[in-house]
Amino acid sequence: MTRLVIGVGFRESASAQSIGEVLARVAAHAAMPGPACAIAVPEDKAAHSGLRLAALATRLPIETVAAGAMREADRHAATRSAQATRHRGVGSVCEAAALAAAGAGAQLIVGRMVSADRHATAAAAITGETSP
Repeated sequence: MTRLVIGVGFRESASAQSIGEVLARVAAHAAMPGPACAIAVPEDKAAHSGLRLAALATRLPIETVAAGAMREADRHAATRSAQATRHRGVGSVCEAAALAAAGAGAQLIVGRMVSADRHATAAAAITGETSP
């Protein structure tokens, strides 16, 4: 079974519009036959009002990812941001969250994309069989 997860990173000031915009862009670039199954975020970001509104609009559940799991998944991330490394210990919050939540053997299929206002980022990872 295929599992497609969109990881999201965002500033505290990010709006639902900013998060929703980048979620939509990543979903469009994922080019999978089915929709994403979840939005993955660091544990301490799950209650953010903008995220919750964006998740409601997309009808995707929010899955939290522990910091240790993100650091483990980070070795497969493509992006290296000095700011993310300084604040979270990973090169890309959205990529690490997507990879960790997708599970063992996950591959990044959409690298980090940034919202127009630069307050949110998203990436997609997949695990499981991708061919019919």
